[in-house]
Amino acid sequence: MKITRYLVLAFLGVMSLSACKLDLSSKINIGDLNRVSLSQEGGVTGRGTIKLEVGSMDHCQNESRFFASVLESHFQGFNILPCEQVGLESYFVAGFQIPILHSARDWPEKSNSLIAIKAVRSSQIGGVDVDLLLNPARFRTINKAIEAKYFQKFDFARSRIAIRLKNNQLTYHDVLASDVFANGLPVVGLKAFGLKPGTTHLKIELSDVQREFFSLYSHVPLFKLILSI
Repeated sequence: MKITRYLVLAFLGVMSLSACKLDLSSKINIGDLNRVSLSQEGGVTGRGTIKLEVGSMDHCQNESRFFASVLESHFQGFNILPCEQVGLESYFVAGFQIPILHSARDWPEKSNSLIAIKAVRSSQIGGVDVDLLLNPARFRTINKAIEAKYFQKFDFARSRIAIRLKNNQLTYHDVLASDVFANGLPVVGLKAFGLKPGTTHLKIELSDVQREFFSLYSHVPLFKLILSI
């Protein structure tokens, strides 16, 4: 009976983490991207949120300290947020700071962050090239801890990765993006999005092909930023 009970509890534990879906989103200001790319200033960050899909709100609340113990050493400024219920899905939620870097050289050794934004001056268009970076060693460490308890791993193929870009400058900017979801609509090929000065936002979400590229190569181009006249 004890063995049967153990197997049932283990099975419920596996089922409580639904296919290891991991969602990452961040809020980035255009001014910070320009500042880092032009002056190569260090210590600049944006705000991010990580969500892990779990079996129920009760499971999220009961296991929040475990999730935090797995994640907190891999994100800057990590802080637990209230669990969320979206339709039938439940999520463990936490906030963090995402570094904005001017170079990807040796960045995993210089940062304790799972992900980072790279903003460099473009040699082709005279603007700023913006990429998303992944620290694969930290991702493997997180997956190892999750797999040890739930017998599953995180998979970017089922995840959502999104950037909410805000034009906090006094000038008009164009954002060039291709093969993404922009403000919820699919984009095929290269398309320009104009952002007026002030509070204009653009949400860019990676496509399934981009997420697979990100998982395989630990980086993916996000968009190109151009100052418009």
